Amino acid sequence: MEKKTVKYHIPQHGIYMYARTNSGKTELIVLNSTNTEQVVANKYYRMMTNDSKSGKELVSGKKIDLTRNMTVGARQSLIIEL
Repeated sequence: MEKKTVKYHIPQHGIYMYARTNSGKTELIVLNSTNTEQVVANKYYRMMTNDSKSGKELVSGKKIDLTRNMTVGARQSLIIEL
């Protein structure tokens, strides 16, 4: 039986974030609902990353350093595979 979980974070400053786990793989989803670029402090998402130090943004393939603050463009969404 597959174990699926979803963890939500309380939205702050127009940033919505949740992590979903399915079959041992975790994805962090970050949504910026504002019209300006936002910097998200890593303490905001650290507890959702399961101690992962980096991830890969699925659309661009870019490596994301999860030990640093994350910049999310205006109206941008990111799906980061941990």
